[in-house]
Amino acid sequence: MNRPLLSVILPVCNERQNIPPLIDEIDAALSAAGISYEIVAIDDGSTDGSAEWLADAAAERADLTLVEFRRNFGQSAAFDAGFRHARGRYIASLDADGQNDPADIPRMLEKLRSENLEFVSGERAKRKDGFVLRKLPSKIANWMIRRITGTKIRDLGCSLKLYDRAIVEHLHLYGEMHRFLAVLIETGGGRTGQLPVNHRARVHGQSKYGLTRTFKVLLDLATVWFLRGFATKPIYIFGGSALALFSGAVLCDLFVAYRRLVDGVYVHLQPLFIISMVMALAALQLGLLGLLAEVAVRTYFESRGRPPYDIRRVCGRRDETPKLKLSLADNLRAVSPSHLVSHESRTV
Repeated sequence: MNRPLLSVILPVCNERQNIPPLIDEIDAALSAAGISYEIVAIDDGSTDGSAEWLADAAAERADLTLVEFRRNFGQSAAFDAGFRHARGRYIASLDADGQNDPADIPRMLEKLRSENLEFVSGERAKRKDGFVLRKLPSKIANWMIRRITGTKIRDLGCSLKLYDRAIVEHLHLYGEMHRFLAVLIETGGGRTGQLPVNHRARVHGQSKYGLTRTFKVLLDLATVWFLRGFATKPIYIFGGSALALFSGAVLCDLFVAYRRLVDGVYVHLQPLFIISMVMALAALQLGLLGLLAEVAVRTYFESRGRPPYDIRRVCGRRDETPKLKLSLADNLRAVSPSHLVSHESRTV
């Protein structure tokens, strides 16, 4: 009842001067487009009075919600909290620094709905940032991510994004994984697209990003690569590595045996034999690690009560719906149908 069509998520960290004009711009852009909306601001440990201003504003208007963290947990945590508190049919996210233009949101919503997409990412066509510290590292990171993951989204660092609510309900973000939202959605089979958007220079405050984020991207990229290809079958990568190492150990041992039998070189004089032993032990450890990972994966999915796949929809008319679990009444009918029939007859 009375749910807005769109929820706008704003991760905030020390953006006191940028928030009031940005919220005014959101109001103007969405009201002009006739879109019912709410704003969910997540304060990520601000110390400049951002949380206090948002709390006062939330007390005066029903379409603004403040979620305040106890300390700084990072942008991924802010996005995740925003997804959990959003009520809209669609969800938009943008930075609170004012560099993303809220006027692009109606165009992104139109593209998502008209093309039957589940995710639309903004692409900053004319980025208003420094080349060395911002543009160059971003270009390198985007190129690497596209090469390794195969994603078709060109600008993964743009925070201006639009989501269908159903596609984010099963997303859980950790670390700095907000940069890989498009990859995670594509991994789950989501229909994605991109749209050129306006990008503006920062007016107040300082950027929270530097060159150190490049190293975080590399580490997170390794995590995404593993989750994308081996999240439900870790034995393939661990077991495959174990087989490769064990095969190498066998070849080394055969060469050592050949040198001993043909050339008369004793085993203790051949360092290759020690190397083969190390490779065999590493293969054993990787194989056992793969088995443990398989057990962990099964425990993870079964403890959550959901399968390792997502169903977009089920079409067609079916007379019977399969039941995975029988209710208590079903079990009683199966055990003693005559007793239940007689009991129902007496009740009637």
